[in-house]
This record gives sequence, C-alpha cells and structure tokens, in this order.
Amino acid sequence: MISNPYISIVIPARNDDYGFGFLHRLQVFLDTFLTLCENHNLDTELIIVEWNPPPETPRLREVLTWPKNLKLQKVRIIEVPGAIHNKLPYSGNMTMFEYIAKNVGIRRARGEYVLAMNNDDIPDRGLTEFLSLKELSPECFYRIDARDIEGVIPLDKSVEERLDLCARHWSRVHTVKGVRRRSLPLLDYHYLWSVIKWLGGRLLRHPRSGVHTNKSGDFFLMHRNHWHSLHGYPQLSSNSYIDGLMCFMAASSGLSQVILDDNKRLYHQEHSRSHRHNRPTMNFRFYLEQGKRMMKSGQPLIANDEGWGLKEEELAEVNISFE
Repeated sequence: MISNPYISIVIPARNDDYGFGFLHRLQVFLDTFLTLCENHNLDTELIIVEWNPPPETPRLREVLTWPKNLKLQKVRIIEVPGAIHNKLPYSGNMTMFEYIAKNVGIRRARGEYVLAMNNDDIPDRGLTEFLSLKELSPECFYRIDARDIEGVIPLDKSVEERLDLCARHWSRVHTVKGVRRRSLPLLDYHYLWSVIKWLGGRLLRHPRSGVHTNKSGDFFLMHRNHWHSLHGYPQLSSNSYIDGLMCFMAASSGLSQVILDDNKRLYHQEHSRSHRHNRPTMNFRFYLEQGKRMMKSGQPLIANDEGWGLKEEELAEVNISFE
C-alpha cells in the first residue's frame, strides 16, 4: 500500500508562453524543485493543473524535460479542458483562472499539508530542508518573504549554481510591511504600488503579528483540513487580491500565522505581465473592507459552495514516471 505524501505542492500552468519565456521558467522550477526534494528526502507530490490547454500547442508533459532516476518524487498533471473553462464567467477575458486551477489541485491533493505556489517560483535549500523535517503544525498557516529575480536563470547551470545566482542577484523582497529593494531607482512601480497597499492594509493589521498578504499567491501552506473547511480560494469573477483574501480567511478562522525566517527562501522569476490587461479586477477598497470585516468578526469569508475545485468534474490525469 502506498502511503499519502506529507506535502502536496500545487501549481497552475498552461503552454501559452504567458509573460514570455514561460516554459523556460517552468523548467527551471521543475529541475530545481525535484532535485532539492530528492536530495532532502522530502515526502511530497507535485500537482500541475494544466488549465484550458491551447489547442495549437503541445501538452506540458510533451514539451518539458523530466529528470531521470528520481526514486521519491511523484508528479501528477491534472487537465481542465477548454470546454469547462468556457462555461465560466469572463472566460472570454481570461484564458487561465489561476485560483480555480489551484483549487482543482488542492481538492484532489493527497498530502497531509498542501502548499499552493506558482510555476515560476524557486524554493531554496533551506526551505526544502525545513519542509523535509515534518515539523509543520496543523494549527498554523505558513507564509514567506518572496524575492524577485530579474533576468534569466540559465538551464545549463547546475541546481547549486542556479541557487547561488538567485542568492546574489535578487532585486526585491516582499515582506509583511511591503516591498524592499536592494537599491531603489528613481521610479519603481512595484515599490510604489506596495507602499499604497501597505498604507491601506495598516487598517487590517492583526493585533499581534500583521497578516502577511504580500506575494501570497506564490507561497501559502496549511493543513489540508483547513483548505477543505474554508472551501479553498474564493472563486470570484475577479482574479486580483484572491490570494490576500485567503490569508485573511486563514487568520480570521483562528490559525496562527508563521512567517518563515531568512534562512528559508523562495525566489520568484520576474516576467512581463502585459497579458493581464483585460482581466476583471476587484476593487481595492472592497478588498480592504472584506479583510477588515473578517479580522474584526473572527469569521472568514466562505465564498464557495461544496462544489469548490470543480468537485463534480471527472478530469483526466497523467502520472509522470522518472525511470
């Protein structure tokens, strides 16, 4: 009998070259993540939710290079076809519903804990080693200060060399208080927007720790029971601030927030966001009001019904072999 993994890691993806160089960033993530998990004996499964695959491009399993001779790692690719995508509101404006895709994976995850990430993230050695210790608490949710990497991470470098490049060349770190740069140019839109959000978000401060919503779409980890009790990410018509709402949902439900220290890092490969211009967005004031209401009342916003994560849909699944 095969036991369930300790952690399921869920990422959404589709072969549409989002942000330009998408497959390269995803390959960097796969190579680095799977190698580190193997090196640290991390008991995990990686779930890739391939959402609305473009009919004119090959499936991800056909174009990615899969490592050989990995004994411990398990990769599942779950496909959500275009026919399902086209039934959803705003499907003509968005080719990818990121948080519904994550819910699909979270709903079907077998791990005791579930970590939702993005396909261009790079966990480092310290983070992978920490997860392998199996010291997570079911009474907590876990956040991290993600660091942006500008430029391309070479595929011809070893995993160790790539991580050393990330450690030396990160440009911004997304903390609970906003974005901090190593050196601030005269005009940095990421920094200015983070200041605006931080000033508004001060009204939402948890009385003891402050809810860390910054870059939360790249790393949000908690026990699978809480994902199910909260019905996953809110499946709203908007695609903005959904990750932040998830943080307030967890905090207002009574879970303790743990922000991982600087010895455990997550790097994010920066890219263009020009594809996002036609997406429906949530009003920032509405987002702040919802977060404030949850924290004041101690009642999380449960936006989804029991069918969250496309519960009733039978979705095709492929398991990747590393023989």
